[in-house]
Amino acid sequence: MKFISDPSIDKNKFAEEILGGTPSMEDIVKKVAELEYLEEIESYKVQRAAEYPDFGAQLDHIYHNGIDSWKTNIVDPVKAKYAKVEIDTDELAAREAAALVVHQSEEYAKAKTRLEQYVLSVGVPESTEEVPTGAQVWDEDKEEWKDGTVTITTPGIPALEAQVEVFQDDENDGNEFNDNAVMVDNPLIVQDRNERVAAQAIVDATPQSVKDGVDGV
Repeated sequence: MKFISDPSIDKNKFAEEILGGTPSMEDIVKKVAELEYLEEIESYKVQRAAEYPDFGAQLDHIYHNGIDSWKTNIVDPVKAKYAKVEIDTDELAAREAAALVVHQSEEYAKAKTRLEQYVLSVGVPESTEEVPTGAQVWDEDKEEWKDGTVTITTPGIPALEAQVEVFQDDENDGNEFNDNAVMVDNPLIVQDRNERVAAQAIVDATPQSVKDGVDGV
């Protein structure tokens, strides 16, 4: 029997297999929370099994003392020590909701970080910044001391070319060295654009309460 807590198990894949079909990530996250909760409340079964004498010893007790003695002296004390725990539907719903918020928060934070990266087709302009040096310098014009600064220049990052040249082999001409040069959309820009669209979709779908929690609002 597999347990969701088994470190060798991919929890998401395990939950996905149980759900079947093509469940959403939200459904998978909630299923993982459910399986973790069920395993937790059913731990009494494992504890009982570990506490009972081995099967042979129990049969021997029944043979010599009878079923009633077996129930009274072996079964009932263990059951009393590790009481059965019932599923609390409110607690289960709360855990599923909490797991979903954690998932949404992580995805939102990753999407924000991705969108904050510069656009490859635009690049980054050169920038300068005056940084205090911590020293005092004499201002000849104003005849006074002032905080010294140093200018830090950050080089810009040029935009990538919108299209790049690639060579395609013409398989029909019989000459493996006769490649045709064609211009195609820069695959790096295409990938950048697609990743941004996906990240923006995550941001747009994230509940405002989750955004506020991540943004510290």
